[in-house]
Amino acid sequence: MIDILYNLSLSVPDLLILLGCAVVSGLLGVAIAKLAHRLWWSRVVNDGEPSRNMGDGVHNSILALIAFLLALITTSELTSFGNADHQVTLEALAIKRVDRDLSRLEADGAQGRRLLRAYVASVAADEWPRLARRPQSLSPIAENELNALWAEVRRLQALLRNDNPNLGYDLSDYMHKIEDARTSRLSASVNGIPDVVWLMIGMFFLSACVLAGRHGVTRYGAQVVFIQMSALGVILALNIIIDNPFGGDTSLGPKRIIGAISGDV
Repeated sequence: MIDILYNLSLSVPDLLILLGCAVVSGLLGVAIAKLAHRLWWSRVVNDGEPSRNMGDGVHNSILALIAFLLALITTSELTSFGNADHQVTLEALAIKRVDRDLSRLEADGAQGRRLLRAYVASVAADEWPRLARRPQSLSPIAENELNALWAEVRRLQALLRNDNPNLGYDLSDYMHKIEDARTSRLSASVNGIPDVVWLMIGMFFLSACVLAGRHGVTRYGAQVVFIQMSALGVILALNIIIDNPFGGDTSLGPKRIIGAISGDV
């Protein structure tokens, strides 16, 4: 169910996700606070100022804990997004270097350049959509193209063993970097935050909303709760948006990898 909702969010504009999470969180917070007061707090005997101070302290602590957890998650997600961006750059650079060295071989490197372009095309057309949607996976088409390219590189290394062994070594090194970057893309696309963490945040959110209704929810209080929970909803929306670097409006496209190969064979 979570995967279905996540995949649906990829087709929703980021601004709408931000507004939707803010409004839904705010309204939900107000509704839970009012319901909690009617069903629970209105039946509890309040023994005065000590209880009020204790309730305020617990409420503020829970809100601070929610903000702290969301800050940690946001930092982790932003770091993962930055790492994915770095890996895409490294992969594009390695592809560019392979294409450049194969072009130096002229006729001998023509087949390798064609296979390299087939790999890049399969990454852009098939692998990128697979990384964007849950459950994420690498493209078997791109895997086959990469294996064919490796076979061609090995054939060329045998030809270059006596004439230019350094070029053969460089080609192998660049191919390893392409494979490593490809694996890193898959790691960056998979959600690194366990579901139990989101369950904990949901429980803390529910607790904060329940405590917000302990004194009754006036019009003024409802506005405060709405703004408070909407702010937390915006942070939650940010994590939804940047959770996968390869899907949605705020995402990394394959343009750098496509642009790494220049001209025709």
